[in-house]
Amino acid sequence: MKKVIVLGAALFAPVAAFAQTINVDATGGISGLVTAIQSVINVVMPLIVVIAVVVVIWGAFQIILGASDEEARKAGRSKILWGLVGVFLALSAWALVAIVVNSLSITAPANVNSVVGNVF
Repeated sequence: MKKVIVLGAALFAPVAAFAQTINVDATGGISGLVTAIQSVINVVMPLIVVIAVVVVIWGAFQIILGASDEEARKAGRSKILWGLVGVFLALSAWALVAIVVNSLSITAPANVNSVVGNVF
């Protein structure tokens, strides 16, 4: 349990270090709603992608370390598969919100492009 807490704190540290805030404008109508959703996704998605990549790496280590054990290799392959599915879904959701925002010509907050630019 202690390892899980330390790992969770280590993964959450970049978000806390950048002191990112989520601004929700309830009076902006659909534009405000989409901008709020995009702000939430821009904060949460990098964390989800990091977790998914860690799961893929964890699965690779399971395959390597359990080379003689069929069950360990099977568990490692499963972790890699689900980690890749997680990366794909997270990036798809991120792209879908960006497409909707660009299609509707909704102006995004100033920090959105900097967050996406830093990730890629």
